[in-house]
Amino acid sequence: MRPIPSSARSSRKVTSVDVARHAGVSQSTVSLVLSGKAPGRVSAATADAVRDAARELGYRPNAAARALRSGSAQAVGLVVSDVTHPFFGPTLRGAQRAAFDAGHVVVLIDDNYGAGWGDTTVERLREGAVDGFVFFAADPPASLRRPGAPPIVLVESERPRMPYVRLDVETGTELLLDHLTELGHRRIGYVQSAVVGQTFTRRHDRWAQRLRTLGEDPADQVVVSSLFNADAAIAAGDALLDQLDRLTAVICDDDFLASGVLAAAARRGIAVPRELSVCGFDDVAISRLVTPPLTTIRFDAGDLGAAAFELLLARLQGRRAPNRVMPCELRVRESTGPARA
Repeated sequence: MRPIPSSARSSRKVTSVDVARHAGVSQSTVSLVLSGKAPGRVSAATADAVRDAARELGYRPNAAARALRSGSAQAVGLVVSDVTHPFFGPTLRGAQRAAFDAGHVVVLIDDNYGAGWGDTTVERLREGAVDGFVFFAADPPASLRRPGAPPIVLVESERPRMPYVRLDVETGTELLLDHLTELGHRRIGYVQSAVVGQTFTRRHDRWAQRLRTLGEDPADQVVVSSLFNADAAIAAGDALLDQLDRLTAVICDDDFLASGVLAAAARRGIAVPRELSVCGFDDVAISRLVTPPLTTIRFDAGDLGAAAFELLLARLQGRRAPNRVMPCELRVRESTGPARA
């Protein structure tokens, strides 16, 4: 590697030409390496030399100029409905992992359940700062549903002619109900999301269908709803426990809401699962930290994020790729047991 050029030591901005000179390679080689397109075209030793040179010189690519030259920002936007929800962190990491492997980055945008700032951010980014968007449980603005708009992929929702990735929540609900009915439960309540979404509708509908096959009327079951914050989840748990005589088990739309039920039960001295079996959904970290640990449905949030990015990348590259329905599995823990007499 050559000595650092005096030009690169000056206060002016370091360019890819400086990196090429320092590494002893062509500028096109630098572009291949730093754009993530080197595998199979540039040797590993040369790629390492380019990265070392860029690091030593403090080189930072000009994203705007690169996008103008290539027609690609090599960045995508991930719009989530609630950035504070524990399921979105692993999802983002999975999307970032897949994006990094493809030479892209992911920009996280919090829609806050349609509060407005998400749409504003999307409108600003669509003008070239990102190549496309993934919308996770968030509605794309009307401007992105018109011809000529950047490609989008939906997660946990479906719209005509739009590619999507979603969780197999129907099977997940069936697995929970299989488990509970095998334990003798028939009066199975429900803590549902107060946030309207297709994924929650699918879970609730499958719960209701299954109860009917057991000869139970869903309208006779205890159903409460909650927003995704601690106070609301505990309040929903209290509302549920006020009618404990009408149920022996409860399914919750996610682990966060189930944790609220456990907290309310602990405050009242109600033993779980002896007096009430509690089930969650998603298998986020909190499901293993609460007492007792939650029986829940596990989805791989990282794989979900990666699948969403890969579907978007296929669209960006003009390839056809099928929609995906991600599998699940039942995780039985100490929060469920035989129905009380």
